[in-house]
Amino acid sequence: MAELKTAFKRKTWKDCCGKGCKKCEIAQAYTGEFGRKDGLEKLNADRKLVLAKKKGGKKGGGKKKGARKGKS
Repeated sequence: MAELKTAFKRKTWKDCCGKGCKKCEIAQAYTGEFGRKDGLEKLNADRKLVLAKKKGGKKGGGKKKGARKGKS
């Protein structure tokens, strides 16, 4: 079995609607590998995992504790 999750980039996953349309290469790969019904189930499961994977990033800039300007 090919590891289809890692075969496509995250940007490609974002463009995929998960309905199995003809223009989406991810959906075509899954339906070709597993068949129509199982392919769509696995596609949506993997899509949920891939899109939920990215967490973290930059934190919001809050007020810093410490010395304040203009106060003596």
